[in-house]
Amino acid sequence: MKKLMTMAGVAKELHIPESTARYYRDHFIDYIPFVGEGRKKRYRPETVEVLRFIAEGFKRKLTATEIEDGLSQVFPRNMDTEQPTAITTAVVQQQSENDSNPYALQLQNALEQMNATMKVIADQKEEIAELREHITDVEKKQQKQEEYIQHQLNQRDQKLMESLRKMQEEKQKELAATTKNTPKKRWWNRFFSN
Repeated sequence: MKKLMTMAGVAKELHIPESTARYYRDHFIDYIPFVGEGRKKRYRPETVEVLRFIAEGFKRKLTATEIEDGLSQVFPRNMDTEQPTAITTAVVQQQSENDSNPYALQLQNALEQMNATMKVIADQKEEIAELREHITDVEKKQQKQEEYIQHQLNQRDQKLMESLRKMQEEKQKELAATTKNTPKKRWWNRFFSN
């Protein structure tokens, strides 16, 4: 069993002034597990968590009612604060275990949902990265294909121009050869030949 603490020890563990810890204790005494009375009052180790919860509530600017509502969901209410005995302590401890289970279950469910959501987000990020990579690959292939088609068209045009030039040169050669072989008619032959 963990040792009991003084209010000064609880405050020191929480790194808050003792007066603040006493203020929290006085306002939410129903949720502070302690043993003894007066100057002999000692606090259970769970008191640290209760006061931490209260301090966090005040830091978040919650009202005392909102903090008490939160405490009632998370921590057990002390049954008999004036005359705690071993039986009362056992009842409080048992109640603490039973009351914290629904909260723990809610917390566990929330964490599981959060983990599932985080996994879905991670999967979606991975899928998006894969899709981006795929799109980049497709764009590169398309670019290469366009370059290949342009190259083929340029080659075809070049070959076509070369063949047209060759045909034109051959026709000019044929025309030159036929004009060389045919005798020139004199001007009077042209005039009187008809």
